[in-house]
Amino acid sequence: MKTIKLLSTVMAVAIVAIATAVEKPKMNVVPLTADRAVVSIQNDAAALFELSILAETGELVYYKQTTKPLNTYQKVFDFKNLENGKYTMDLRVNDTRLLKDFEVASKGIFVGESKLRIDPYFAFADNVLKLSYLNFDQESLTLNIYDDYGLVYQSGLGKDFNVASGYDLSALKSGKYEVVLSSLNNDFTFSLEK
Repeated sequence: MKTIKLLSTVMAVAIVAIATAVEKPKMNVVPLTADRAVVSIQNDAAALFELSILAETGELVYYKQTTKPLNTYQKVFDFKNLENGKYTMDLRVNDTRLLKDFEVASKGIFVGESKLRIDPYFAFADNVLKLSYLNFDQESLTLNIYDDYGLVYQSGLGKDFNVASGYDLSALKSGKYEVVLSSLNNDFTFSLEK
């Protein structure tokens, strides 16, 4: 399979278009007492969202999914039943994630900085798979393509912040394929049919 070198200016324009089209939610976590905090969420446009709280071990301790699009959401959380330790609040609005680490300790709740993450962009047309991804954590990335029988293609994409690639899939047989962009902490999938 041959990698197509796309013009960097075209990809840069596409990435700017993607970055400006994504949601830009805001999430504030303000401790009220030693075991309570208010969480406020704002988004420019009304949207469905998912809010999760994960323990450092990866255990899900809270999950909320809205049933209708909202611009704002606010809730007071009581963390007195949580064990002391580190947690991550994970807000997902469409293809955008906002992560906020916090720690529950006997002396109170300590809130870290927000981290914005945007899911990769995949497109498939005219036998060309296009991929762009802003690798904020600069993790080592791998692209895998699977058919019904297993792995048909694998490529290491490195740790660059800005990943933009095109792949000529004309040599693949007609059928359904699963594309997986993987890092240490995330897997993103895209299904295509030739």
